[in-house]
Amino acid sequence: MQPFSAIGVDGCRDGWIAAISAPGQAIRWQFHASIQELINASPTNAVILVDMIIGLPDQSNPTRTCDQLARQILRPHGSRVFPAPPQEALDAPNYKAACAAARAATGKAISKQCWYLFPKIRELESITDPRMRESHPEVVFTRMNQGTAVAASKKTLTGQNTRLRLLRDALPGSIQAFLQADLQLPAVQYLADDCIDALALCAAARAPHELRRLPEDPQQKAIWY
Repeated sequence: MQPFSAIGVDGCRDGWIAAISAPGQAIRWQFHASIQELINASPTNAVILVDMIIGLPDQSNPTRTCDQLARQILRPHGSRVFPAPPQEALDAPNYKAACAAARAATGKAISKQCWYLFPKIRELESITDPRMRESHPEVVFTRMNQGTAVAASKKTLTGQNTRLRLLRDALPGSIQAFLQADLQLPAVQYLADDCIDALALCAAARAPHELRRLPEDPQQKAIWY
C-alpha cells in the first residue's frame, strides 16, 4: 500500500469534499469550507487531485491544450469538458460583465455553469502547492474503462452504477466509502456524483507514478488522470 495519503477532491455547494486513502486505513471523507483549509489539513506527502480548473487561459493564449485533448479522449461526450474562462473575466462582478470580458479577450462568452464555478476557480488561482494537481473524473473513468468514455450521464442512476462498478475494481473499499458518506458528511450539501468524482480522483492519486498528463509538455497547463 502507498506510503502517503491519496486525496481526491471535488467541489460541492458548501465547499469541498475529499475522499482520502491512507496506509492501513479505510477510505474516509472530509469536508472543508475552503481549498486552503483542505491543503492545511493534508499531510506533507499527500498526492491531491482536484476536479477544478487550475491555471486559466488569457488573451495571448485563449485555449488550453489540456481541455482540447480531454475532449478528444471523451468523444462523443467531449462537452463534459467545458472551456476554461479567460483570466481577464475572473474578477468580473456579475455574469454579464464576465461574458463581456471573456468576449473581449477570446471572442467567446462563458457559460452560466462556468460562472457558478468562479468562486472556486478564484480560490485555486491564489494557491500554489506542488501536492495539488488538476484532474477530471470523466477522463479518469475513461482510463478505468479501457479507453471508452462512460456513455450514461453521471447524473443518472445507470451512470452512477456504471462508475461505481469501475471504482470497485480500481479502489478497494470505494463502495463502502460511498455508502458511508452520509455518516461522515452529515451537514454538507453535496450530490452522489460529487462523491463518485472524488473517489475516482482518489483512485488515480493512489498510483502517482502511473498518472498520465494532458498534454505531455511540462511547460503547459495539465490535466492528470
